Amino acid sequence: MNSIDEKIRKALSDEDKRLIEEIDEQPGLFELMSMTYKGKQAWMTFYMYALGLVTFLAGLYFLSLYFDATDIKSSLTWALAIIVCLFVIMLVKIISWQQMLKMEILREIKRLEMRVMVGNHSDK
Repeated sequence: MNSIDEKIRKALSDEDKRLIEEIDEQPGLFELMSMTYKGKQAWMTFYMYALGLVTFLAGLYFLSLYFDATDIKSSLTWALAIIVCLFVIMLVKIISWQQMLKMEILREIKRLEMRVMVGNHSDK
C-alpha cells in the first residue's frame, strides 16, 4: 500500500509542479483584462465598460453642442457636462484598474497556495 501512496504523491506532485509553472508566468495587460470578464464579478466589468462607452458618446455629443453654442451661458453649461463626462470616464477607468489588480492578487495567492501544497506533499 505504501508504493501506491508514493505513486499517487508523485503523480500529484508532478501535476502540481506543472500547474505552478503555468501560474508562475506573469500575465500581460490583455490577459489581466480578460481575467476580469470571468468569475462572479464579471457583470461589474461589463457594466463599467458599457457605462464608459455611453459616457464617452454623451461627451462627444456634448462637445458638438458646446461648439455650436452661441452664448456664454449655454457654452458653460455644455462645458460642465463635458467635465462631468470626463470625471465619470476617469472613475470607470480607476475601478477597472482596481478590478485587474484584484485579479492579479488573487492569482498570486493561488500561486502561493500551490507552492505550500507542493511543499506539504514533499514533506510526507
